[in-house]
Amino acid sequence: MDNKRGSAHLALPICTLGATDHGKTTLTAAIAKVVARIGSIHSKIDTPFDQLLHNHYSIREGVSITYRSIDFETSGKHYTQIDCETHLDIVKMLVSRAFSIQGAIWVVDAVDGVTPESTEHIRIANRLNTPTVISFLNTRNSAIDDELIDICKQEMRELLTENGWDEDNNPIIVGDANKALKYKGDRIDSAQWKPIVDLIFAMNRCMPKPINNDSLPPIMPIYEIVEEQKERVTIKGELVQGHLAVGHAVDIVGKGDRIKTKCLSIKENEVCVESEPDWLSVGQVLCHPKTIKAHSDYTALVYLLTQEESGTHIPLIENDKPDIHLWSIDISARLHLPTDISIVSPGENADVSFTLELPLAMEVGTTFEVKKMGSRIGLGVVTSVE
Repeated sequence: MDNKRGSAHLALPICTLGATDHGKTTLTAAIAKVVARIGSIHSKIDTPFDQLLHNHYSIREGVSITYRSIDFETSGKHYTQIDCETHLDIVKMLVSRAFSIQGAIWVVDAVDGVTPESTEHIRIANRLNTPTVISFLNTRNSAIDDELIDICKQEMRELLTENGWDEDNNPIIVGDANKALKYKGDRIDSAQWKPIVDLIFAMNRCMPKPINNDSLPPIMPIYEIVEEQKERVTIKGELVQGHLAVGHAVDIVGKGDRIKTKCLSIKENEVCVESEPDWLSVGQVLCHPKTIKAHSDYTALVYLLTQEESGTHIPLIENDKPDIHLWSIDISARLHLPTDISIVSPGENADVSFTLELPLAMEVGTTFEVKKMGSRIGLGVVTSVE
C-alpha cells in the first residue's frame, strides 16, 4: 500500500518569510528570472509573475491560503518555493504544515528593519524546527549607508542566533530585489543579479536534502472498522506517510495499550490485521513497531481562526476545555496558557499545553484542530510531547 502523497520528484519545499511589503514576492520573481538563466524553471513563466502564479490552497472548508509558487532546479537541486500573500497566510501555512516546509528565505526591508510580523515568523519557524533560514536584506532602491545596513544585519543575526540558526549555515545576503527583477541584461555577474546569484548558491550549499515521504515509517489512522472476524479485523484509513506490506509487523497505538499485530492483506484503503474483535477502534493509528507513542500531555503551536474563517468569535482562555480533533475523532482536553498570556483571540497564535482525556498517537509535527461548542476554531501542530 503506497502513500499517494509522497513526492515523485523530491523537490524541497521552501517558503518566504517576512513582513508585508518587504519584497518577498519581488525577490521570488527575481529568483525565477535568474534561475531561468542559470538553471531550469519547471513552472510556466511566460506571463507576468503577479498574475501567473496566484493560487489558493484549502486547508479545511472555509480556511485557505493565498500564495504564489515557483518550481525550479539549479545545480542539481530541485525546489518548490511558496510565497504567501499575507502575514496570516504565512502563519496558517506554517502551523497547518500545508506544504511540509523544510527551509525558508527570510526577507527584511533595510529601512523598516525587523518588524513584529517578521519576528513572529522567525519564532514560529523555530518552534517548528525549520532546519535552514537564509536571509535577504532588501535595500529596495534606497540610498542606504553601510552603517544602517550593518545595524539591520546585526539585528537579524541576533534574532537568528537567539532562535538557533548559526551564521555559517544561515547566511544573510544583501541586495535589491527590485533592481534584480527589472535588470534588462542577462549577465549573472552584473551588480543587479549578483546578490540573487549569491542567494541561490547559499540555498544550494545550506538547504537540507528533501525528505522522501515514502521512506518514512508508515502511519495510518483508523477511520472505520469495516469488518470484524475471529482473529481478523479489516480497517479503513489513510496512509499519511510511508508504505505497508503484507506480512509486516505493525502496532496499533492510541486510546490504550499498544497492540502488536501484523498486516494480513491490503486492498486500496482497507487493511486486514491480526486482531480480536473489539480491540481496535476509530482514532487509533496503525504504525511500524515502536515508532510512535500515545500521549495525553503535549505542547502545541495553535493558530485561532478569524471570525470569517470559523463563523464564530470564540477565544481560548486558561483552563478552557476544548475538543481536540485528531485522527478523525474528537477528544476532550484541558488547556493551559503560558503565564504571560491570559487569552488567545481569533487571528492570534500561541504556544499552548493540552491534557487529553484519552491518550492519542502523536509526535512532534502532528497537526490537529481545536473545537469548541461543536465549531472548529483553531489549527494546531504538536511541538513537544511528554
